[in-house]
Amino acid sequence: MGWQQDWRDGKRWLNVGLGLMAAALAVGLQMPRLQRATGGESAVDSRNWVAQEEIRLQALKLLPERGFGFRNMVANWTFLSFLQYFGDDVARDTHGTGYTLSGDYFDIIVRSDPRFVYSYLYLSTAISMYSADPRRAIALYRQGLPFLDPKLQPNAFLVWRFRGIDELLFLGDGSAARQSFAQAAEWAEIAAERAANPEDLRLGAQVSRQTAAFLAENPASLPARRGAWKSVLALARDRKTVERAVLELRALGTEATFVPGEGWRFRRLGGT
Repeated sequence: MGWQQDWRDGKRWLNVGLGLMAAALAVGLQMPRLQRATGGESAVDSRNWVAQEEIRLQALKLLPERGFGFRNMVANWTFLSFLQYFGDDVARDTHGTGYTLSGDYFDIIVRSDPRFVYSYLYLSTAISMYSADPRRAIALYRQGLPFLDPKLQPNAFLVWRFRGIDELLFLGDGSAARQSFAQAAEWAEIAAERAANPEDLRLGAQVSRQTAAFLAENPASLPARRGAWKSVLALARDRKTVERAVLELRALGTEATFVPGEGWRFRRLGGT
């Protein structure tokens, strides 16, 4: 009947309208962060901004979890905002506002687009290392991993590795870490079977399985902890993480040196 078609058309346009409103709200909530000037701020300015940013992030969490097709855009904009937040050393360190909002950014990113594999590169560093909240990081891995598939996302095995690193280094749970590294090895092998250039994936599988074997013998394995910090160093995207990993490796008896054009080189120190 005509009225049924009109009703369906009206509902369709209502959904489109709501979707556009959600997109506009998401962009509007994100733009102030991207337009923010970072120079010449006082400590009071930084603290006030953090308070405003926390309100903005809470508002983003109120957007529908699924639907409208704009969740990927919300995740992307939130990730860009996080990168600017995390990279503002003056506000975070000099002004002492810290990294407490990191978890809120990733709550939104993982909830909006759990398949955004690249974002997980920063999750451990930001939440476990700098916000000192590894349990929240593990919860986010647990939330996102069911949406990942090594057949579709070859680098998804890295998320299991990040989870294992957090469990080992920040929670001291060698048993849980062993299971995570074993799963990382399995996913890397699955991805390698379909890859045109599988060498890196096979190496990832080999290293992950080796770490799992170390932990099976000794949950507090020193080689496993060294290997985990080497992984942190290899994947580091900021100066602070590099410095922390180098110091942690030295404490474990390994000197790390960066050689331009070659990458990181490691040397065991005497007596370790």
